[in-house]
Amino acid sequence: MLQADGRRPYADIAAELGLAASTVQQRANRLIDLGLLRIRAVIDPMTMGVPVICTIAIKVDGIRLQEAAQEIALFDEVSYVVICTGPYDILIEVACRDNDDLLAFLSNKLAHVDGIRSSETFLYLRVVKNTYQWGLPQ
Repeated sequence: MLQADGRRPYADIAAELGLAASTVQQRANRLIDLGLLRIRAVIDPMTMGVPVICTIAIKVDGIRLQEAAQEIALFDEVSYVVICTGPYDILIEVACRDNDDLLAFLSNKLAHVDGIRSSETFLYLRVVKNTYQWGLPQ
């Protein structure tokens, strides 16, 4: 329920579940303390004036894989970094103010990360769906 609305009052959740509000609050706090639940505000970069968004698929030398991923994660433009299987080693999501900003990111930051062999940029034309949700398997 918090995934659908992170600002929903515990009392409302408790009423729907037939529990005491204190029980819901304690369970939520326990999940937060364990690092299993984070409540965040999510912005839409395009609405905030950052319209150039892309995924960049990266091939990296195996011995530098984890170090490269950690270094890339430090860049302000990068919101998402995963080490993955398949033809690419790392996938990242990047948001930039314009194409020149993206070019500067690619040329002045990403190109200087040791171990990167190649990258391929997939520019988003339109985001059709993004729920910002990771559900548990049913």
